[in-house]
Formats: sequence, C-alpha cells, structure tokens
Amino acid sequence: MRQTFFQIFILAFIFIVAFVLEIMPWPNDFQGYRPTWVVLVLLYWALALPDKVSVGTAFVVGIIWDLVVGSILGIHALVLSIAIYIITMNHQILRNLSLWLQSLLVMLYVILIRFMIFFIEMVLNNAEFNNQQIVGAIISGILWPWVFLLMRQVRHQLRLH
Repeated sequence: MRQTFFQIFILAFIFIVAFVLEIMPWPNDFQGYRPTWVVLVLLYWALALPDKVSVGTAFVVGIIWDLVVGSILGIHALVLSIAIYIITMNHQILRNLSLWLQSLLVMLYVILIRFMIFFIEMVLNNAEFNNQQIVGAIISGILWPWVFLLMRQVRHQLRLH
C-alpha cells in the first residue's frame, strides 16, 4: 500500500513539473516552438509502465491539461486517450526500438497529436494552424532521448515498477 501511494505521488509530481514547463511563458514569436512536455512525459510512462499509466491516466492528464491551458474541456483528454491507447497496444515493439528511432516516432506522434487537436478546435472554433507547431514537434523529438534517459534514471533510482 505504501509503495503504491509513493508511486502515485512521484508520478503526480513529475506530471506537475511537466505542466509547469508547458505553461512557462515564452516570447509570442516562439510559442509554436514550445516542446510538448506533457506528451513526452506521458509517452515515457506509458512505454515504461503500461499497466499503471494507460488510457485512464491519459484521460485525466488531458482533462487537467484542458483546465491548465484553458481550451475546450475534453479536447486534450480525447486526443491523449486515443494516442496512449495506440502506444500501450504496441509498447513491446516501441520499447525495443533504438532511441533515435523512438525519437523520430515521437516527432511524428507529436505532429499527429497537434493535428488532431487542431482539427477538433477547427471544427468547434474555426482555429488556424500555426506552422511553428511542426517545429515544436521536431524539438520534442530532439528532446526525447534526454527525457527518456532522465525518466529512466528516476524510475530506477526510485524503484518504480
């Protein structure tokens, strides 16, 4: 019981840090270049602990993300739930890929997530797509090896299984 509470506390703290990084102010001209920290952290934990971090966790994280950024409630929850479902169904294959290939897949995955969010917002609000978001997805992919190694270090140090 104590170990489970500790794991939940650590994962919650890591997601809080990701949300803080997500809402950290950037200059207006560079908003689109922002990496998607929440997606990177969620992807890592869905790959590392697919039995503990899966669709339900993605839904809760998505609802919190909607509340934090002020978007329509449920958009991020829906998109992240679909995305993490695909990841957890293929986690054995994805875990065995090299880190650079995972990085390329993370780039494509973040682009897909951003397009899905844009499409839903376009249907509901007439949103416009910002081309800088593609660069933000590339930056997320470039940061993936460091996020992966940092999260793995945390997981091994704290014995999260």
